[in-house]
Amino acid sequence: MRGFAGVRMPAKAVCRGHSAPFEMFAAQVLDRPSLALWHGPRGSGKSFLSALDTHLASRFHPRHETHVLGGSRAQSEQIYRALQATVVEGVGVFGGDRDSVKRLLKTEATYVNGSRVAILAASPTSVRGPHVASLKLDEVDEIDPEIRESALGMAMDLRGVKASVLMTSTWHRPAGPMAALVEQANAGAFPIHTYCIFEVLERCPTERSGRRLEKCPQCPLMPWCHEDRDADPKGRPKAKRSDGHYGIDALIQKVRGVSPRVFASDYLCRGPKTDGIWFKEFDAAENVREDADFDPSLPVHVAIDSGVFTGAVFFQVRPGWAWAPTPEPARIHVFADYLAEGRSAEICALEIVALLDRMCGSTIRHVSTDSAGGARNPVGPTVVSEYQRCGLVGETGLQPWPKYPGCVLEGLNLIESLVRSADGSTRLAIHPRCSRLITAFQSYARARRSGQWMDYPADPQHPWEDLIDALRGGLSVALPEGASPAEPPLRRAKAGRVF
Repeated sequence: MRGFAGVRMPAKAVCRGHSAPFEMFAAQVLDRPSLALWHGPRGSGKSFLSALDTHLASRFHPRHETHVLGGSRAQSEQIYRALQATVVEGVGVFGGDRDSVKRLLKTEATYVNGSRVAILAASPTSVRGPHVASLKLDEVDEIDPEIRESALGMAMDLRGVKASVLMTSTWHRPAGPMAALVEQANAGAFPIHTYCIFEVLERCPTERSGRRLEKCPQCPLMPWCHEDRDADPKGRPKAKRSDGHYGIDALIQKVRGVSPRVFASDYLCRGPKTDGIWFKEFDAAENVREDADFDPSLPVHVAIDSGVFTGAVFFQVRPGWAWAPTPEPARIHVFADYLAEGRSAEICALEIVALLDRMCGSTIRHVSTDSAGGARNPVGPTVVSEYQRCGLVGETGLQPWPKYPGCVLEGLNLIESLVRSADGSTRLAIHPRCSRLITAFQSYARARRSGQWMDYPADPQHPWEDLIDALRGGLSVALPEGASPAEPPLRRAKAGRVF
């Protein structure tokens, strides 16, 4: 592509676990995966590379049909501008490729060999078109999941070319479409390539850094640029290994002009972090662990928040001791979650009991729920009575959660202290299978009034509140004294030995 379009792609990733743009582009062109996801930063060339892949497929496969759907009309037009820059205006050492294009409009491109590219904004009408061999979904985090799923039905093997769908996006929202897609990709459903702004950053010149990096402390990018230096045999910073198009001065402008949250999300591609999120200290790298699985030697706590959405969490308390040389507070391991919408109390109870039996066997159980579940409604029995009838009870029956003024805030503060305490320790571990609870931690938000974030949660915020409330209520029963280290039991001794 450098020979005919003048395009040079960085061939090596500089961040641990990331892909180089050339690597993911080559995999897309040569392997044509049936479904693939590119997660990249803003302004890094995702649309540009997608347009380049579109041109190659159209150029070398006669009568090839491609549909490009963007999250908005403006996003779709980025593909048009990319095609214009690479094909019509692009010139390399061997010339250009503009003669292959018959006509290029903002909504359509036609090729001399009969290939056609339709550039559309994602909408219910745009996904009702004919079958195509190539489908591009640009900024998929802005596309409604129902429209995306309908669009997938358009892709079909045609004229000897297998169907291929490429999704590209920056990841903005904690619980948006990209969150679900990244989760599926990480589970192995389809390939995912992640790269950040440092993969496409221009090489840092010696006059900026100094021969021995002595000028680096003056650069606002140093905290991120000097990460992962141990991954390089020569210990070089990222900007000394990068070889892209994005200007260093332009990135410094972003560092100075956007919040840390936006920079981490939109440019470092470290996942979305939203203003007003309650559990800001929640870190999947530390709070999500495989060793949080079920331990048959400990009792199981099941906490259920009932309603239109029924949420439940299954956790165990790893006790600590106050009298040890180094006091050890209690630790909470959550190993399963449950979430259902619009199901009766009976069905939810039976499903939770079945999950308990399958995962925990005959282990001692403690079951608790919201005391509001005991209120009888005009059309049927109470939720509590349905739970009891279905056998959803523990050693002490079905315990109600304590309810008093300030109990919600007190419970949320307890969870916060378990997520990360002031000394930096983590005492809440969640098993990776609890994907819905993990998303709840990343999405549970504060209320906002007159532009200010309040010290109480937004209401309603289903379904995340149903899982957080379940954990909060269950902890109020399991840890009535909070997360303080447990005192040892008192020992009896003869009075003669004491006095």
